[in-house]
Amino acid sequence: MPEYTRGELRDVLTFVAINPILHYGFKTVDLAARTGISGADIKTQLGHMTAVEAAAVANRIMVTGANSPKPARVVKRDPTAPISQPASTSTFMAYNKLAAAAAGGWSLSKPGRGVRLTANVDGKRSVTAIAELSNGALYAFPLNRVDFDRVSTVLGLQAANQINTTIERQSLVTGSRTKPGRASIEDNGGVFATYYSTDAEAAAIAAGYNIERPEVIEYPAAGGGG
Repeated sequence: MPEYTRGELRDVLTFVAINPILHYGFKTVDLAARTGISGADIKTQLGHMTAVEAAAVANRIMVTGANSPKPARVVKRDPTAPISQPASTSTFMAYNKLAAAAAGGWSLSKPGRGVRLTANVDGKRSVTAIAELSNGALYAFPLNRVDFDRVSTVLGLQAANQINTTIERQSLVTGSRTKPGRASIEDNGGVFATYYSTDAEAAAIAAGYNIERPEVIEYPAAGGGG
């Protein structure tokens, strides 16, 4: 590791829009401190936002630590950078900033990726279950197909083929720090536990489930707006 990157803290919490709804949060170094890159550049060319700026966007969902979806990544090279600084900078870019990034000298290095869903069909041992949180996020996770068929109704879980609208598809996330609540029940001499949709909590309790942990929401739902 070069000397100029050792000890460089990734302590700047930044958000980019993955789509019109989902805002992906990550921690990065202070990119504006590098030669040839300004704070205005990373906002206008890449769509970088602070948490406060992202929270002001109407109808958005904010998450950090997500495994998917992931934003596209871009790189900017500067052969004139002093030897004390990196000659290239790589970071995430908002979904609608490709043209602005290219005009600013950034090149696409890795395209973004979406959330992969496994349909509940014959022959699949594990399927995608989807729990809805109070902030509108749709948290997708794998679940044994037999278990899904048995508990999906009472726990409010949706199958992949029930995600039909653009808004639903844009609200999907996996592995984020924002997570659904977790419920458990004694089952066949053991304990079965899985996630549940927040609106199904009362029904789950009535069906004999224990609420091990309620949902974890990093950022509450946004207000409406135009």
